[in-house]
Amino acid sequence: MIVYKTFTGQIDKDHDVLHQQNEVRNQLALFINEASGHHRIIQINELSVPESGLFTVTVWFTQPDVKHEADMSSQPEAQSADVLAQLLREKGRRDMLKTMVDEHMIRSDSS
Repeated sequence: MIVYKTFTGQIDKDHDVLHQQNEVRNQLALFINEASGHHRIIQINELSVPESGLFTVTVWFTQPDVKHEADMSSQPEAQSADVLAQLLREKGRRDMLKTMVDEHMIRSDSS
């Protein structure tokens, strides 16, 4: 999936413009460095609008698609895992019931 993130800064012409633009670029660099390795950068765009003093940097990148559990449940591996999980839950219930019956039998025999 292709997504984007935009970083924006208000540029004051009375101060060092390049320094202010670099602050916005540094926000982008921080974002890229913290992003996991699953992202691939496609393009980075910079836009400066002198009339409004706005400076933006937009990065376009790929992001892995999120797989929904419903999608995975149709796969044979996931169905096998679901069946196994259900069997383990049922076995746990049977073991618990067997233990309760055994304890009841022990208590009833000792009284």
